[in-house]
Amino acid sequence: MKYLRLIIIMGFLSNLFGCGQSNQKLENSSETISPPITKPVENISATIDQKERRAKSEKNCESNGIPIYKNPNSLFVVSEKEVELRSKDEVVDRAIALLYLGLKSEGLEQVHLDEMEKDYGISSKLSPTEKEYVFASSPTEQQKINANWRYEGLHVLLWSLGYIAELSYPNQMCNVADDVKIVYELGADKFREQSQLRSKEEILDQADLILRLDWACVSARVKNEKAPGGLDSGVIYERHYALNWLIKFMNQDWDNVTTDT
Repeated sequence: MKYLRLIIIMGFLSNLFGCGQSNQKLENSSETISPPITKPVENISATIDQKERRAKSEKNCESNGIPIYKNPNSLFVVSEKEVELRSKDEVVDRAIALLYLGLKSEGLEQVHLDEMEKDYGISSKLSPTEKEYVFASSPTEQQKINANWRYEGLHVLLWSLGYIAELSYPNQMCNVADDVKIVYELGADKFREQSQLRSKEEILDQADLILRLDWACVSARVKNEKAPGGLDSGVIYERHYALNWLIKFMNQDWDNVTTDT
C-alpha cells in the first residue's frame, strides 16, 4: 500500500510540474516574498571562525557577481561555540510538516492527506499558523501560496539531515518531486532513523552565506533593482528562514522566525 501511495503521489506531482521540472506554481508568487528591511548590529567583536566563515562566503559572492556588505565589523552569524542547533528529531518533524503543507497547497486529494496524517502523525508536528491553514474550511489564496513556498524550506532541512549532497546556487526553485520521493520512499520510521544532522560548521557555513545573499537581494529591492547574480529572492528568503530556525536565531519558534539582514 505504501508503494501504491508513492506512485499515486509521484504521478500527481509529475502532472503538476512535468517530468524533472521544478515547482511551477511558485513562479507565480515569487514577488510576494518581501522580508522586512533591517539594519545589522554594528561593531561586533567577531570570533576567528566568524571571520573565516565570512571570508569564505564573500569569496563565493564575489565569484557570482554578488555585492558584499562593506562594514567588516558587522553582519555575522553566531559562532560555533555559541550556537545550539535544533535536534535531529526536531528537524525531522519540521521536514515532515513542511512536506504535508506543500502537498496540501497543491491540492493533493484529502484521502491521501489523511493517510499521511495516519502514517506520519502530522497534526502534532504543525505550528499554530500551519494549523490555521490545514484546518481552515476555506483557506485563503495567500495561505496556499505561503504553504507552497515551504517546499524550499523542506529542501534545506533535507540537506541538513544528509539526504541532499549540497545546496545548489539559489537561482532557481528546488525540484519538488525529488524531495517528496526521498521521504515517501523511506517512510516515517526509516526517514527518522537514517537522518544524520550535519555539523555546526556545515550549517553555519550555509547560514552565513544565505545571510549575505539575502542582504544583497534586500539591498537591490530597496534600489528597485533586480536581485544580483540571477538570484531568486523568494528561494533566498525561504532558505534564510529555515537556516535561521536551524541555528535557533534569537531562539525564535517556527512561526516567528525573522530573517534580519
